[in-house]
Amino acid sequence: MKRVIGVIAALVVGASGLALAAPASADGVVNLTVRDGIVGVQQTIDAQISTSGVGGTGTVTFAANGQTIGTDDVGPTLGYDAQVYWTPTTGGGRVNITASFSGGGNDSTSVYIATVSTQTTISSPGSAASSSTITLTAQVFAKSGSYMPTGNVTFFRSSGGSIGNGNLNGQGIATLAYPLGNASGNVSFYAKYNGDANAKASNNSATTTTRVSSQGSSVTLSVPQTNYLNTAVPLTAVINPNTGTGTVTFTVSGKTVGTANVSGGSASVTWVPTSTGNPKVTATYSGGNGVSGSSDSKTVAVAQSLKADSISIDPVGTQGPVLNGQTFVLANGASVQTQNSSASGLPVSIAVVGPCAYNAGNSTFSVQGVGGKCTVAASTAGGNGFAPGKLTFYISTTTGSQTANVAAPKSGTYKSGKTLTLAKPGTVTNLNQAISWKVKSGGAYCKITRAGGAVKLKLVKKGTCTVWGTAPAIGTQWAAYQTTRKYTVK
Repeated sequence: MKRVIGVIAALVVGASGLALAAPASADGVVNLTVRDGIVGVQQTIDAQISTSGVGGTGTVTFAANGQTIGTDDVGPTLGYDAQVYWTPTTGGGRVNITASFSGGGNDSTSVYIATVSTQTTISSPGSAASSSTITLTAQVFAKSGSYMPTGNVTFFRSSGGSIGNGNLNGQGIATLAYPLGNASGNVSFYAKYNGDANAKASNNSATTTTRVSSQGSSVTLSVPQTNYLNTAVPLTAVINPNTGTGTVTFTVSGKTVGTANVSGGSASVTWVPTSTGNPKVTATYSGGNGVSGSSDSKTVAVAQSLKADSISIDPVGTQGPVLNGQTFVLANGASVQTQNSSASGLPVSIAVVGPCAYNAGNSTFSVQGVGGKCTVAASTAGGNGFAPGKLTFYISTTTGSQTANVAAPKSGTYKSGKTLTLAKPGTVTNLNQAISWKVKSGGAYCKITRAGGAVKLKLVKKGTCTVWGTAPAIGTQWAAYQTTRKYTVK
């Protein structure tokens, strides 16, 4: 608060009477008062101005290390005590403070500005699932003043050492993502601020505790009981409950053969045995998503390498079995029966891709439309000392043939005047196509007649005639129908 100093005047007796005395010199003496401080903590700097005369008026300018930090006016009505407020922005060293009076005179002194003391707090989720990741949050405060600490915080697990660092943001907050792993029960943490150029390191924070719980699990290892040297073996672990995440590590006689991520409650790898014997196969689940880890083991047998299996697919009525990669032709609507066997004596499985079908009941392939090749994969599962076998071949599909049951007698010699029935009423092809009849040649010897839906041929006189019965093709799937008879009339 400014002190108000009254105006002091002197009466001087002169020849002309009474008059005010002239103002004294404005030269002054500055007496600076400032104390040691703390970075970020505001303090008051004082400067007392003394002049050699009465009536001195002016401005006092304050500076820290040459940088102006404020001004204050003094004078007869304002008082001669100048003040400014100063908040140090750097600490850990000395600062030169000066006060300069515009009417003449200055004063300076050096003060020590200490770094500010700090305090750290920490928080964590109250509860979490094992194998999940939680976020730890630390807040750093200056114990006095307005300084915002910078730098980083080190996080600790109470039962162990440092678990990582987090950088402070503009609000003095640092975070750390911490994976809990297979922890369970109460897990406690604390944090410590490491300080910066202007702020001291803090003491350890109070601890924060997270309750970690997990759900029990079971692992079921699936592996063939008998396996064979240098032959791939699938190893599968099924995790219950299937909500668990994490990994499964597979070992054989203590040696890791693969690790796989759990997806949909299971994980799988492939093992290729390199020696015979009775190894112990183990699947170890890491746990994850609140599901605890567990394991399962089985002792299996590894025997000598399997013999190669061979498969025979022999279409009935052909020159022999189909070879691997071979293609044979089958028309639309046609079928062929096969005799299937394997060297191992194991059943042969058939898979077909394309416009063909396979009837396992009678071992018959059939074509159900023209659309390129059909791919046939024949296989055996392996066993009886044999490795799984495979044979692949192809069926090329062609346009199918139409058929019809016509009444026309077979070609031959018949007496003049006789009438032959070529087709009974309603005769069509197997695809319900009407059949057209005509005399292709020898029309003078044979004549076609129609009555009641029947088609007949009258043998008129001696000679030879050729008769055709035809039905049109159906798209690209079925060829046209045609039947021919040649009759000699005697």
